[in-house]
Amino acid sequence: MQWFLVVSGLEALINVEEEKVPKWQFRVRVRQLAEKLGVALVDDDLLKAYDLRSKIAHGDGFLSHWETILPETEHRGLYEKLGSVLRGTVRNCLLDENFGDFFRDDNAVKKRLPCGPKTKKRGRTQADPDCSLAS
Repeated sequence: MQWFLVVSGLEALINVEEEKVPKWQFRVRVRQLAEKLGVALVDDDLLKAYDLRSKIAHGDGFLSHWETILPETEHRGLYEKLGSVLRGTVRNCLLDENFGDFFRDDNAVKKRLPCGPKTKKRGRTQADPDCSLAS
């Protein structure tokens, strides 16, 4: 249950764009929050955490099947890092009005925690494909 709760708590804060895959929003935006809070998380960690949450939420296997995503010996460390990001985010929202404004509404999240850099391609600005449904 811990995976489901911590990942879902972070998702509630950062998944604000329906046209973008939730898994990629989670990876990109939680990594940004972790950096702001000084928590060492890399993309691979975040993708594994999201996959574990998905397995639990969809009732896909039980315990033994989770080993294929992340060895059990690594569960606690990753969970603690994610918990630190979630607790740190909530704490900072309560104590720092500017930080809390990151989550004021969907547009604030998009602006403060962009889901990939904007790139120019043939005179048009495009979002990073990391977050699009096409990726």
